[in-house]
Amino acid sequence: MLVPFLLLGCASADGAGPPLAPSRAGSPSRPSARPHATARPPAPSAQPPPVADMTSPFASLGSYLAGRSGRVTAALYDEATRTVWALHPRMTQDTASIVKVEIMATALSEAEAAGRQLPAAEAMLMPSMIENSDNQSATALLADVGGAGALARFGRLVGMDHTTPSALALIPGTPWPGWGLTTTTASDEVALVSQFAYPGPALSRASRSYGLSLMEHVDADQAWGVSAGVPPGSTVALKNGWLPLGPSDWQVNSIGWISGRGRNYVLAVLTDGNPTEDYGIATIEHVARTVFAELGPAPRA
Repeated sequence: MLVPFLLLGCASADGAGPPLAPSRAGSPSRPSARPHATARPPAPSAQPPPVADMTSPFASLGSYLAGRSGRVTAALYDEATRTVWALHPRMTQDTASIVKVEIMATALSEAEAAGRQLPAAEAMLMPSMIENSDNQSATALLADVGGAGALARFGRLVGMDHTTPSALALIPGTPWPGWGLTTTTASDEVALVSQFAYPGPALSRASRSYGLSLMEHVDADQAWGVSAGVPPGSTVALKNGWLPLGPSDWQVNSIGWISGRGRNYVLAVLTDGNPTEDYGIATIEHVARTVFAELGPAPRA
């Protein structure tokens, strides 16, 4: 039955990618933490504790978020200032389908470490997993790379110190894949996407280009979230996830890289306790529009 797979932030798809790798360029409580900032963390190292700074692009969101149901955590890396801003930085949430970016990165990293191209079987799964958010492709690819343990190893490599991959086959009481219960922080997700957006030792230029290309071509009905407020002509590479955890409790997430109109940044917004999927999307898109406007086209002092 396909409906459960649709609910986990995925569309069932049978399309296969290129045969070779990289070829194309409840009622939760609401914490009262204030926006924070840190120096640039995308390099694979432990992230230092954030330091309070109310010039954060998230600073104006307080009253809006106070009126919303559920919890919201977000993180932003601004390349112009090489600064990461975090809203509720210690809050962990479930990934739903955004974990597919980590699965992709793990597969590419493993291939590079072995000195080979991505195996044809994995290359066939990658586009449907990212572009169509197909769950079955993700489950197969995760098994091929070595499961939760392999994701944890890659996470340590790139400084995702607060991400715990789920080793469950299924979410208890459901037919949905257990990897959706991987827990993470917004800052860890920014560190992950930054491996694709910016040069570093974890992924080669070819692997980065390939992964960004897939994230730039997600299905049109999944191109919401961190893309909100970004004008035409900009580059947007994203991945979203959505998962009903219980009555009136939707997990809705969006992560991605935005470049254009004088901006160059990575944004992750994670939300839970949403009464509906659309409610969560609306919250994320308000945050995304605010960030784009607050950053402005000129370098921040």
